[in-house]
Amino acid sequence: MYQNWGKANKPDSQDASSYHLLVYHCLDVAAVGQVLLQKDKHLLKRFTDITTLSDEVTTNLITFYLAIHDIGKFSDRFQNLRPDIFEHLRGCTYNKPYNVRHDTMGYHLWDSVWSPLWEDNLLHLEQGAGIEKIDWHDILKSWVQAVTGHHGKPPLLDDNGMTIRVQNLFTDENIAMAQSFVNEVAELLIPDQANQLLISYDKDMEDSFKRSSWLLAGLAILSDWIGSNSEYFPLNSKPMSLEDYWNNIALPKAEDAIKTAGVLPSGISSETGMGALFPKIDYPSPLQSHVSTCELADGAQLFILEEVTGSGKTEAALTLAHRLMNRGLGEGIFVALPTMATANAMYERLVEAYGLMFAAEATPSLVLAHSARHLSDKFRHSIGLEHSSGDGVYARDEEAASAQCSEWLADNRKKALLADVGVGTIDQGLMAVLPSKHQSLRLLGLSRNVLIVDEVHAYDPYMHTLLCTLLRFHAALGGSAILLSATLPIKQRQELVNSFSQGLDGKQHKLNENSYPLVTHSTGNCISQTPLHIREGTQRKVAVKFFDDISAVESSLVNTAKNGGCACWIRNTVDDAVDAYNTLSSKLGSENILLFHARFAMGDRQRIEKKVLDTFGKKGGNDIRRGKILVATQVVEQSLDLDFDYMVSDLAPMDLIIQRAGRLHRHTRNERSGTAILGIFAPCLTDAPTENWYKDVFPKAAYVYPSHGQLWLTASLLSKHGELVMPDDARNFIEGVFGSNTRNDVPDALRNRDDKAKGDDMAAISIAKLNRLLPTKGYGATVGQWLDDTRTPTRLGELTTNVRLARWDGKIVLPWMPDEKYVWELSQVSISQRKIKDMVKYDGALKAGLEKAMNSMPDKGKWAVIIPLSKADGDKWHGSAINGHGERIQVIYDSIAGLSTIQEN
Repeated sequence: MYQNWGKANKPDSQDASSYHLLVYHCLDVAAVGQVLLQKDKHLLKRFTDITTLSDEVTTNLITFYLAIHDIGKFSDRFQNLRPDIFEHLRGCTYNKPYNVRHDTMGYHLWDSVWSPLWEDNLLHLEQGAGIEKIDWHDILKSWVQAVTGHHGKPPLLDDNGMTIRVQNLFTDENIAMAQSFVNEVAELLIPDQANQLLISYDKDMEDSFKRSSWLLAGLAILSDWIGSNSEYFPLNSKPMSLEDYWNNIALPKAEDAIKTAGVLPSGISSETGMGALFPKIDYPSPLQSHVSTCELADGAQLFILEEVTGSGKTEAALTLAHRLMNRGLGEGIFVALPTMATANAMYERLVEAYGLMFAAEATPSLVLAHSARHLSDKFRHSIGLEHSSGDGVYARDEEAASAQCSEWLADNRKKALLADVGVGTIDQGLMAVLPSKHQSLRLLGLSRNVLIVDEVHAYDPYMHTLLCTLLRFHAALGGSAILLSATLPIKQRQELVNSFSQGLDGKQHKLNENSYPLVTHSTGNCISQTPLHIREGTQRKVAVKFFDDISAVESSLVNTAKNGGCACWIRNTVDDAVDAYNTLSSKLGSENILLFHARFAMGDRQRIEKKVLDTFGKKGGNDIRRGKILVATQVVEQSLDLDFDYMVSDLAPMDLIIQRAGRLHRHTRNERSGTAILGIFAPCLTDAPTENWYKDVFPKAAYVYPSHGQLWLTASLLSKHGELVMPDDARNFIEGVFGSNTRNDVPDALRNRDDKAKGDDMAAISIAKLNRLLPTKGYGATVGQWLDDTRTPTRLGELTTNVRLARWDGKIVLPWMPDEKYVWELSQVSISQRKIKDMVKYDGALKAGLEKAMNSMPDKGKWAVIIPLSKADGDKWHGSAINGHGERIQVIYDSIAGLSTIQEN
């Protein structure tokens, strides 16, 4: 078994003696896993709670399985990836191809090495009394898949429909070497304790091992990445006993690696409650007081906090999460939000508070999931991959562990789930329950933390179904969750609670409390619903005024600005927002109008977002706000702490109208008086609308909000009441539009559209159920999933293209944001594939410049369309691209209006 290499320098090193023995690499990875379990008692408890095995048995068994993660490399087919090392070790050559990945080969080799393990009972499993070898084989199968699938995907069960035969992949000598290694590490890592059985058989163990396999798969990835770093584990080709290597090299090196890597949790502060985390809040709200003192269960639990916008739900959630952490139910938090803008805003809020959740001597990490400006150099260097010597010997579709880790670290969104405090879009959590590469690592990170999901009402049926699945997974792995909403329909609340209970194998409880504000608390078998009072003086009344003439909308906004107020117009599409910006700029001057939407390069978007918050946020003074108007899309309706004197909204569904209204008179300002007024730009309301009632006024937004009956119900309710009183109207208004019995209230002409939209929603739910993973299935290849040519989305809708904007001056191609640290990430914008799908083919100097620019990108330009822009009139830059119809189109960009496209002549 000492005739096999496991890690090696790149082939161009020209050194056939520079390699790391396979058996040593396997022990390196096992040692990392064992040290992680010993240092992270919370993680170990997650495993023991699921398997019901003791700490010692669990640690020993996991360590053994991590040690066999790479047994597929015993195949000559893998070993010959470095023919020079193969000949050096074996004294001969080999000519069969490497056409099945080593992780898949390792999984199928397990059946061959399992029989001797069973016969000699080297794993100390209960035998006899009707307990067959196949029983234990089925129990342990999911763990074998978890560790051999350590490159981010489960091993294949077959090769393009063909049965994988071990005899075709391994010689008898290969199998004998693998068997010798497996037997020896079993004796080394699972010691015989006076012939006492370590693991008693139970018929339910297969289910618990399947459930825990998701955690083991994530642990295997993390352990393999750290164990593959030659900075921590230098190449060693000198034969010695496995016991000597384990005790004298692997374990001490693993201790040092874990200490340096920064993957262990920080200590938690013991002082809890609102006063501990938010000492500046003198008078907590009823919600904040409730979560500071309410009774907590000892296991996984779900809280749903329903309260009006601006009521302090975030502070309440953090206080509650901190109490759960002190209860031993989490080591940190991950906060999931619907958009990048909301994630940015939450990050800024947490910067000041998160440190108080941890011990004074701790140095907890706070990571923003999607924005490159907050990449952590410390974490990247702690893994040490910039200095890793290589593993440049794998097949094209099978990256080495170091290459995978470099790719992962470049995409900081995954890293956020391993941080003490992570903030990101909900997509980062949803990817944990989809067959996407490294999803098990996301699950591992989430399982260590309390999951907080803000704006939980904001997700479409596809994402809502995936969120329910995430809650089911999180509960099944022992995690607790806190969900926040101002406008949650009762049906969705029931589905969220049911999903969490399902993960705990608990009872399904019918929710019967319709009060608002409300705290729902579920522990699986028990549930409580606690109505709350609102904070005194926080009841809000907003007058509603309808407009069916766009010029009247524009006049109302202009008048507000000229009278010294500040205003906002929320439009339902980017194109409509740009039109409104141009019109208002012509009336008031562009210096008084801000435009904010999603079609900006990331660097420009961050700059605009900061300016929006500085101008219209809580700290924005009257001298800054006076006479200013923000024209924006949906990016401002959630979680951004903005405050306007006057607002107009295009007609949207009721929950979004309520969210948007929450940005009116949000903070007390001495210079402001009078009632808050929300203008709604909508089609003329009639009891007998035509089928195109909404589309005739909003031809583009008609596709954004396809349930036009719900839009009519929204307009009808608001028109009838003439005002929005929160929280009094919250439940009735939401149920009046989204309740289960509202179809009969929709005019006949609009029902067909709503029925079609309902059908589309049901189709989206079916797609989500088809795409999602399930905790009960265990980590493994499943039919129709994990396909190499399939990318499973976290959101349905139009396919999008990642566009990277570049500047072309005739000599060199530079990123749009050339002076920033993460130049290409900050020069990127996402846009519909219908508008931009591919690059134009260039030649000459521009072709050479593009190739050089793409080579400077972390992904070599593989996952984006690069558009070189040339300076045009004023601040505008022009370029070209290919749209979804294969036509060449002109791309126009400027840092004020964003990106647009027009047909080329």
